[in-house]
Amino acid sequence: MTPMTQAPRRRRHDQDADARNHLPVAEVLRGEIERRAYALFVARGRQDGRDVDDWLTAEREFLMPLGTLRPESRV
Repeated sequence: MTPMTQAPRRRRHDQDADARNHLPVAEVLRGEIERRAYALFVARGRQDGRDVDDWLTAEREFLMPLGTLRPESRV
């Protein structure tokens, strides 16, 4: 095949998106939370010992959209 007749190469992002489309929602969400928790770890300078905090922060970011967090009022 010549370069003109070859199928266009798919970008990795497109391949990842296709793979995510075939996974259960819980697995996709877990992967997104995992990536965000790792990003938080890196942003903190890769300091050990805060993995649970990073995970819980990432979960909150995905599971509670901005603006929905309100302190509960106690009467």
